[in-house]
Order: sequence, then structure tokens, then C-alpha cells
Amino acid sequence: MNLKFVFAGLFLTMIMIACQPSENSANLSLIDKARQETEAAENAGSVEDMRKHFADDIVMMGPNMPVIAGIVDVTGAMRGFFEAFDIQIKYSSEEIVIADDWAFDRGTFTQILTSKVQGGPPKNELGKYLWVYKRMSDGSWKQARVIWNSSVPHMNNDA
Repeated sequence: MNLKFVFAGLFLTMIMIACQPSENSANLSLIDKARQETEAAENAGSVEDMRKHFADDIVMMGPNMPVIAGIVDVTGAMRGFFEAFDIQIKYSSEEIVIADDWAFDRGTFTQILTSKVQGGPPKNELGKYLWVYKRMSDGSWKQARVIWNSSVPHMNNDA
């Protein structure tokens, strides 16, 4: 067999494999889309649009608050939050890692919170987030753990 044809065949095979979209790329896109849709839902104050990205056993761990577990309690907490605040938030992902049926999205956010109850000036915040996703049986990715905190140092007035 002519060696040129063998190398040409190997070269064409490598090009065909490289040009096919990978499963990892498709999953990265799904997680990226979930973050964008979550951001839009928060900015719209839509609990229902956020809820479609929650796993049934979601656990929410926010700053200075108890852990909230389960889709019913997390949905209720978000409903209460949206009743109390208007929010404008922007997420910036810095890293998405996928490992089998689990993935995480790590990044930063900026937000402006305006109280609907107490009034006063809007509050600007900078923070970090880590969202852990799990793959569902239908191939979708749902938030299983949602963690965030402030990037602004806490001022201790007790010292």
C-alpha cells in the first residue's frame, strides 16, 4: 500500500474528528446558557424562570444566612427576595469544569440592589459565586449547589 495514501487517510480522519463538535463543548454551552438565563431571570424578578434551572435537591448557601435546602424552600426564599428587592445583576464566568455528571461554574458578579420595602439609595455589591450543576437524565444541567459571597471585606465594629 502506498504510504502517501495511509498518511492522507490519517490526516483526513484527524481533521474530521477535530471539526466535530465535542460533547464537552455542547455541555459547556448548556451551562453557559443556564447562567445567562439565570441572570435574565434575576433581573426580571422571575422566580419561575430561575426555578427551571434548580435541581429538586438544590442547596443554597448565601452570606450571613442559614443554608436553604430543597426546591420548595429555595423557590420560596427567592420569591421573598424578589418581593423585597429590585435587582440588576451581571455574572462573569471565570471557569467552567465538567466531570462526568457534575460540573461547576465559578466567577464573579456585580449587582445593584434597590429595596422595595425600606427605600433608601441602591446598594452596589461585588461578589464571587460557585454554582455546582448535576446532569439530569434528559441531558440538561440543573443547579445542585448555589454558593455566593461578597468580595468587599466585612467591617467588624466589635474590635
